[in-house]
Amino acid sequence: MTAMKHQEKTVRLPLHELHDALGAEFTRFGGCLVPADYGDALAELAALEHGTGLVDRSFRPIFRLSGRDPSEMLRAVVTNEIPQEPDRGAYAALLSPKGRIQTDLRILKTGETAILLDTEPEGETAAQKILGRYAPFSRLKLETLSPEWGMLGLYGPQAPALLNLNLPEHASSEVEIGGARLLAAGTAHPLPGCDLLGPPAALRTAWETLISRGARPAGLRAFETARIAAGIPRFGADMDDAVFPAEAGILERAVSLKKGCYPGQETVARMHYRGRPRHTLHRFTVTGKAPAGAEILQEDARVGALTSISPLPVRGKTLALGYLHRKADPEKPLHAGDAELQPF
Repeated sequence: MTAMKHQEKTVRLPLHELHDALGAEFTRFGGCLVPADYGDALAELAALEHGTGLVDRSFRPIFRLSGRDPSEMLRAVVTNEIPQEPDRGAYAALLSPKGRIQTDLRILKTGETAILLDTEPEGETAAQKILGRYAPFSRLKLETLSPEWGMLGLYGPQAPALLNLNLPEHASSEVEIGGARLLAAGTAHPLPGCDLLGPPAALRTAWETLISRGARPAGLRAFETARIAAGIPRFGADMDDAVFPAEAGILERAVSLKKGCYPGQETVARMHYRGRPRHTLHRFTVTGKAPAGAEILQEDARVGALTSISPLPVRGKTLALGYLHRKADPEKPLHAGDAELQPF
């Protein structure tokens, strides 16, 4: 993988003052100042895993593609099938003609004439460029909704009960919370629950209402730990424009191998049916200290690199994501920095 590119701007999320009043410690992430934790990151992680946690994810850019049948255009551009049902979406990627990931994105259908898409901050420019290139030919309008729209994540096994709503992954429905109307989108990876999308005033009302119902505010440290524990790669950390879908392990979730006619499709199919990726993403336990980006060594030979390190321990262990070359011997020890690694 090549070095990740970081945005230089730093902006506050629309609910920044609310988080500040709750005692949040802030960190820079994706060009935004986001809550790292609210004073007890381990308790926040426990809420995400066993109860209900509420995460402000308004750092994710949100787009709207509108016009006559926007699904038809997307089917010619993205890697995955888009369901016919008006309230069912998908997880997919935009690829280069050579099959490398330009960004991943979530697709949420909000009817026959409008689709919402959201990406990681590092994928915003590519999404705008690629979708903006195709939209005019299909007589569609591509709009950036952020920061006029934002996103809250309500995650954990108790999340459906808090809303009396249990949506399948990528299914969407309007929901009313404390008198505010938002779009709810079902999630499963890395955590079960739903994302809530809407304007800041509605998000503020939803936040305050859900906290009063028992949801616990959770920051980036807890969410990133849950993501890494689940083995879910993030564009901008574990994926960039040098990586193929098969290398990142997103084929099952983001790619339909029965689907053709999108940029990079031939490379994806050839790699799946005829080849084997040179390196693939793995989860590791880490004993010792190693930063993200550290080389993975086996008998002093470079066999990979770490891409994400869990900010918090999981059952007493630090976890990581990283790429491991196919030449690595599964029977021999792996090291990175001053740490020993164990794939799992």
